[in-house]
Amino acid sequence: MEKEKLEEYKAKLEKFEEKRQKQAKLFNIDEVLANSEKIQEKYVPELNCIIRYGRLTLGDMPEIAKGQTDEERALRILWRMLSKADTNITLEKVERLPMETATAILRAIVGPLPQTGTRLNAGSKPTRRRN
Repeated sequence: MEKEKLEEYKAKLEKFEEKRQKQAKLFNIDEVLANSEKIQEKYVPELNCIIRYGRLTLGDMPEIAKGQTDEERALRILWRMLSKADTNITLEKVERLPMETATAILRAIVGPLPQTGTRLNAGSKPTRRRN
């Protein structure tokens, strides 16, 4: 009986995957690029405000990589994303943000922060600098 149920579920899964694959559309880089350039908005409940930001692209990576530590890279990520929606936002201004404000914004627009290797989470250890 259990073997029959297993076979039944396998068949349903195969049908589902086949249907999903038939409905899938071809990758269109121009469509992806157009969507990636749109300014996004996200409500940040801890701040009771809406944050406007742009999505990061591979072209942003060299600027982000200039950060020597995880903390510096997180600041650069936040700056790059926010400055795409507001050219008045500079790296220097982002560096002066209160920690809880920067963390709340990052969590809202990037998602959960890593639990290891970053000081943005209380109690974590500092990371080593690369040579």
